[in-house]
Amino acid sequence: MYRPAMSPPVDLPAESTRLIDAFGRRLTYLRVSVTDRCNLRCFYCLPEDARFPFGDRAFLSPHEIERIVGALVRLGIRRVRLTGGEPLVRQDILEIAARIKSLPGVEDLALSTNGTELARLAPELVRAGVDRVNVSLDSLDAEVFRAITRRGGLDEVWRGVEAALDAGLHPVKLNAVLLQENLADVERLTALTLDRPLAVRFIEMMPTASNRHLQPEAYVSADLARRRIEERFGPLAPLSDAEAGPRTGPAKAFRLAGAVGTVGFITPLSHTFCADCNRLRLTARGELRLCLFADRVHPLRPLLTRSNPDAALESEILRVLQDKPAEHMLSQGNYGNLVSFMQIGG
Repeated sequence: MYRPAMSPPVDLPAESTRLIDAFGRRLTYLRVSVTDRCNLRCFYCLPEDARFPFGDRAFLSPHEIERIVGALVRLGIRRVRLTGGEPLVRQDILEIAARIKSLPGVEDLALSTNGTELARLAPELVRAGVDRVNVSLDSLDAEVFRAITRRGGLDEVWRGVEAALDAGLHPVKLNAVLLQENLADVERLTALTLDRPLAVRFIEMMPTASNRHLQPEAYVSADLARRRIEERFGPLAPLSDAEAGPRTGPAKAFRLAGAVGTVGFITPLSHTFCADCNRLRLTARGELRLCLFADRVHPLRPLLTRSNPDAALESEILRVLQDKPAEHMLSQGNYGNLVSFMQIGG
């Protein structure tokens, strides 16, 4: 396994950043896609017969990821999340994690996964520097889970959740995309938070080129999910700033009275959060995506061949940053050039 050299700490305030866009938003959070391949085929992500239409397998190497992420961290990124596709299908994911966590200035390293490989890798991910994990879990009903994922087994994913808790990853978040097919799971998943230290988050399904045929019939709003929860369990109280901790994403978090865990909602359609966006995205092939639903990406990988690649990367990132849009255009039916969430991990 890759063993990084110890680096001196960076003496910068947590929210200090040179990554400030044209609208004054301070960008401190980076999502890094390490692959667009996945061992599941969730129906809201890709049609059953899709053939991975995203390009060749020339993904960034661990060294290339470290170099590009390093430039972004020097400019002000403080929190990094590894995504896919499914990041744990990469054989070198532990090296990637260790390289990123060793970068001076990285305060938090998270990973999003479908959980199928998590039982095997959770302890090693912790040793590599991963702090917390999000597991996609759309249903606690084995048949519904299989129907949504088309390939997955609920038991193996749940073993991954338990392994993540046992390994000390914190928090462990369960992400459920709201669908007509899993409405009954709103209450089931919420019940997990009563006696387990889990953060369950309900996400409104966002349209892409591959799932637009499902809209609007399949769409379920977070407002509906919240009503169902409160009718069953009582009021949800918002977390205090101290409970919520550092802001790492768009979820609004709540807790039921007496519950150990939390419930959150991500509402890209019903209650947009673009005005508070603090994130950038790096694709598996080295392109900077300024918005999940942008209509273009900005190649950074070619800059690695420059005589001074670090300076070239920083200059280009700061230049293109001003093109970050004020908001997505989903309400106008425009999802940019995003084919599927497998491209970039949401």
